[in-house]
Amino acid sequence: MNYGRVYLAIAFSIACMSTASIMIRLCAAPPLIIAMYRVMFTALLAVPFGGRNFAAGLKNISRWDLIYIAGAGFFLALHFSFWITSLDYTSVSSSVLFTNLQVIFVLLFSIFLLKEEVDWKAIAGIIVALLGSSFVAHGDSQNGRLLGDMMALLSGFFVAVYILAGRKVRLRVDAMTYTSLVSLVAGVVLLFTCVIRGLEFFSYPTMDWIYFFLLALGPGIAGHGIIIWALKYIKAPVVAVSILGESVGASILAYFIFQETLLWYQLIGGFLILTGIYTAAINENAEWTESQT
Repeated sequence: MNYGRVYLAIAFSIACMSTASIMIRLCAAPPLIIAMYRVMFTALLAVPFGGRNFAAGLKNISRWDLIYIAGAGFFLALHFSFWITSLDYTSVSSSVLFTNLQVIFVLLFSIFLLKEEVDWKAIAGIIVALLGSSFVAHGDSQNGRLLGDMMALLSGFFVAVYILAGRKVRLRVDAMTYTSLVSLVAGVVLLFTCVIRGLEFFSYPTMDWIYFFLLALGPGIAGHGIIIWALKYIKAPVVAVSILGESVGASILAYFIFQETLLWYQLIGGFLILTGIYTAAINENAEWTESQT
């Protein structure tokens, strides 16, 4: 295996994921509609990308797997609902930073719920990341962005639950099969939510429909799909750390497209968050990243 190509593929996947928050900001549709179409299109696109493994993956699913998939899909719907909505209330950089604290939540679940042993360096990383998030939150509270930060933080919590719910299923089911089913469940949850909220489903600009599709194809399939593929060749903690590049990429794009500049407290807090997540991910033993899709 040419590892140079693997790392190049990971870099491409991070670039794809970095565009998600930008496209969401450019959409005129409500956050719940954006979330619903993103996961619905992802569910559809995952089928052809899964190829022959898709049907084989369906055969490996047990009744208990379906329960876990339903739970994972529900929390994935919550994740996208809160994260996409957060972009209406805070900056792109803060939103992505707080969402990336999902790594920390997974580790905290592993410590307190699953009673897994975690290296002390990982615990130190958790503390540093939480300190950095408190720093950013305090600064954003002075600028009226705290609500958006907290919604992004909740989205990180929900995606952490989604990861844990799907961890066992992913050991037996192909990545694209799992992605399609979980996304379908999330789409159905969001569909009913949109109906209850009385939201319009179709009268959106042409560019919005293009963004819906690109969100599924780029960040959804090419982004997380390549990450899943890379886990066959690169250690999980290394892949987990590489995902932190999304925060940097999204911030750079937001600067050039929306003229969003990083304030001093975001630079300091962001550095602490990324350092803490890096330390925690490198020193933890649980292969939680295998569940990400």
